[in-house]
Amino acid sequence: MWIYLLNILMIPLYSRLFKNRRTFVIVVSLQLFLILALRSTSLGVDLSNYSDGYDYIRGLGFSDVMSRIHFFHEADLVYPFSYEGGYVLFNWMVSHIGLNFHGFLVVCAAINVVSISWFIYRYSKKPWLSFIIFSAFGFFAYDFGIIRQSLALSMFLLSYIFFDKRKKIAGILLFVIAFWFHRTVIIALPLLFVFRSKMITKKRFFMLLLLSIPMLLLSRPIYDGLVVDIMSSMGKGYTGHDAAANNMILLLMCISMIVLVFYNFSRIKSRISSVACLALVFAIYFSIFGLYNDNLARALPLYSIFLVVLIPDVVDQYKDQRMTFIVEVGIYLLLTGFMYYSLSGSYIDPYVFNQGGFLW
Repeated sequence: MWIYLLNILMIPLYSRLFKNRRTFVIVVSLQLFLILALRSTSLGVDLSNYSDGYDYIRGLGFSDVMSRIHFFHEADLVYPFSYEGGYVLFNWMVSHIGLNFHGFLVVCAAINVVSISWFIYRYSKKPWLSFIIFSAFGFFAYDFGIIRQSLALSMFLLSYIFFDKRKKIAGILLFVIAFWFHRTVIIALPLLFVFRSKMITKKRFFMLLLLSIPMLLLSRPIYDGLVVDIMSSMGKGYTGHDAAANNMILLLMCISMIVLVFYNFSRIKSRISSVACLALVFAIYFSIFGLYNDNLARALPLYSIFLVVLIPDVVDQYKDQRMTFIVEVGIYLLLTGFMYYSLSGSYIDPYVFNQGGFLW
């Protein structure tokens, strides 16, 4: 646990030491990267499966790999290595550079950290607070073991950035790559459709939030009658299960109420702020159906990741420096406590350094 506590302890200190925005982001990014890159190959959920799959794919020839992968369905590989085609091809390419599985994790760490850091650098009003949210809210832990979905999330963030830069071809290509890494990224497509919609208003936000109540009450028949068919078409592992408790819905609801009460929607000027508000509401919608499907629950960061932008934007609207400081300290302490509670005794606690071959 100590390394995760040290990480969020150093971030506000770096913000004091490095006043230049780019320098600060680079320093924090390097710290996050090293924590991910130097970890043991056993430190993360499902890594034993991914490690065995990496060795299995390494032994295949290029023509063999290309004949087995598909775009809309899993690759024709032995179970449990029948991953999405893009992830299979990515494994094969990295392994034939000569990197071992730990080297593969280092490459994944670089992709994940660069994408979120660029996203924060470009959009956050308070980068230090964004990195705290990323580190403590569960997003950083996500990168430790949910490999395919974390890479898909990274590609989606890059896709969003390129769409925002009006580079549509690059944005579409990155979204396609994200889908080829994990098909649940398709649920984030609405954020790209609403990208050029009108700025969100408080009334619209409230109405969308209100819609989540009947959606929750009718979630089981909606899931059985519609969502399960869509998920089943994506593969045999996507169908779901009986309802399982998920405290994330309550947490997102609480955050939404805080945004509704304290956010001055009339002062929203940037497109990212409007999209982040919509992403928060959509996150509630998908967390409701995540009660019945682990894949949907795991894909929730595709929407909730926008909290790293939204929460600092809410805080930044208040110009009273004393009140802002109190709010920031309160958020920092709450997130630190949340991180300690959620990570204590988890699959990444205690942190273990890699003891084997580093890259080769």
